[in-house]
Amino acid sequence: MDIVVISDKNNEVRRQNVIKEFNKENIEFRFFDAIMANKMTKEELDVKAIKDTFLSPSEIGCALSHCGVYDEFLKSDKKSIMICEDDIYFTEYFDYDSLLQIKEFLEETDEPRLVVLQKSIYHHKRIRSVGDNVNLYSTRNAFCTHGYIINRAAARNIKSFQTPVRFEIDAFKFYYWLNACKLYCLDKDFIVQLAEDIIPSTVEKCWKDDRKAKKDAAYKDLYNQLPLKGKLISQFRRFKKAIYKPFESLEY
Repeated sequence: MDIVVISDKNNEVRRQNVIKEFNKENIEFRFFDAIMANKMTKEELDVKAIKDTFLSPSEIGCALSHCGVYDEFLKSDKKSIMICEDDIYFTEYFDYDSLLQIKEFLEETDEPRLVVLQKSIYHHKRIRSVGDNVNLYSTRNAFCTHGYIINRAAARNIKSFQTPVRFEIDAFKFYYWLNACKLYCLDKDFIVQLAEDIIPSTVEKCWKDDRKAKKDAAYKDLYNQLPLKGKLISQFRRFKKAIYKPFESLEY
């Protein structure tokens, strides 16, 4: 399995954390040097993101880093890739054999698919078993990109939407609504983020009053480019999410 961990090359604490976690499971991986957009000039950022963006420099850098991994992946002959960030740890449920079954699920089709390696309150339909007492579910949304597996079609579609950067990289509901990929989750947390007091987040959000309005405008711009069928799919998926909102829970 091809496994990449996005990490600040100058943050030894985070890198050692990753090495420790993967060594516990005796799993090979490689680092991808994170793009530190907070060190870019305003002129450089203006080229990388859409005009009048709501995103902070670190959010732009996070998106660019994941898209950089997609670029390398799409130049290879690999059919799927597992991507992690460097503030993670593997839970007691983590199981490499299950990852291989998820990999098989992603590679059995040309359909764009993405699996987050944790539970989601937005889980919907059980798809299949991927190990002892571990099941794969479809989901309408998810959060965070600290651990997920993605196939070529999904990586290509997300990279297209995020060139230039429009959203946080974990804008999963937008990818789903815009039919860029189908989303899946597990009924067990395999990979989670370390608490802030252990390893503080390096992604700073820019909480301005117009953040939601600008985000919605960025989504609407892509929505308006969809053909009629794509718009109908988007509206239907948004409607279903609204219908099921009262029933969202981490209980499976």
